[in-house]
Amino acid sequence: MKKLIVFILIFTLLCPLSQAWTITKELQKEIGEKKAAVNKNPSDPQAHFDLAVTYAYTNNILEGWDELKKVNQLDPNFKKTAYKGYIAKVNASPADWKLRFRLAFAYYFNSKKKEAIEELENVLVLDPYNVWAYGYISLIYGEMGEVDKAIEAARAGLKIDNLAAALHLLLAEGYYKKGDSWNGFWERATALRLKVQGY
Repeated sequence: MKKLIVFILIFTLLCPLSQAWTITKELQKEIGEKKAAVNKNPSDPQAHFDLAVTYAYTNNILEGWDELKKVNQLDPNFKKTAYKGYIAKVNASPADWKLRFRLAFAYYFNSKKKEAIEELENVLVLDPYNVWAYGYISLIYGEMGEVDKAIEAARAGLKIDNLAAALHLLLAEGYYKKGDSWNGFWERATALRLKVQGY
């Protein structure tokens, strides 16, 4: 058994995968602008929410969760009003996928998971190669107990970028929930390797 695990770990380290998703200069600039807004107004929940969602679609997931916690600490009622504001913004600019991403998060935090998935699907209409939209669709379907749909969304994202560690982890969780521990282990090992490599 030890030899098999060592072989799998060596194989996953050497196995070639598709091109990694990268943060563009435009997205780097956006992160910088959102950080500056938070630094300028550290008690503004909107600034923290904007930074959190920007992190969410730039593979800075843990940093995004930290920012969302701050939003809730600053204004526990923010989530109740945020989605209404984003509905208005999306109606004014329906082709802005980033606004739709924010609306999806606002829906999600108001326990409107189906609406969140619909908005993330709208993101994919506007930006078909958005691996993070597929990832959050997978996460939400998994939370709803719709494991087959969660697996399908994670696989769709991995077809775009096989180096997205978070999507491999989502796929692993889906396999484990289906009782497929071998593929769950394989995907979890791949996610761990990619995370170590910075993906």
